[in-house]
Amino acid sequence: MGFSVSVAFAILFTAALVSAGMLYVAVENTYTQVSTATSDYNSAFLKAKTSMLEAGLYNYSTISGISLYNVTFNITNRGTTLSPGKWSFIYDGNLVTTSGTVEIENKTYLLPGEVILLTVQNVPKDSTIHSLVVSTETGCSLKIKWEWTGNTTVGEPELILSAWYCPVEGW
Repeated sequence: MGFSVSVAFAILFTAALVSAGMLYVAVENTYTQVSTATSDYNSAFLKAKTSMLEAGLYNYSTISGISLYNVTFNITNRGTTLSPGKWSFIYDGNLVTTSGTVEIENKTYLLPGEVILLTVQNVPKDSTIHSLVVSTETGCSLKIKWEWTGNTTVGEPELILSAWYCPVEGW
């Protein structure tokens, strides 16, 4: 009888040690994952708070006799490093999914202070107010509005406004 009680105790004691070890590993893994997620969140939050694009000078090209023009905006990065390849564009309320409407200079990164050229192609020469929203990888966007002043033969585009906004400001 004494032998079976000590064996049972040894088995229960060993099982308790293994369980405690597994519980420790599980808690440690959970803490590491939560810590990593918090760090990633803070990095994304900081990047969103410190990113900013600004639309500056612009020029346009047109061919006489054709009622379309191309307008090119100089976009200056006034914040942290951004990745233009991750940007998306909404032109006149429609998501741009094909090339030929909005063309952006091929750069992997846009460093602080750098300028990138962005061209909207085949814009009609009419009195419509056109808009382009450049959404960056941070969730923030640059909105540009312009219109054609003049008629289909004589005139030029005129910048109405450009604004930077971050819907994540309430984080």
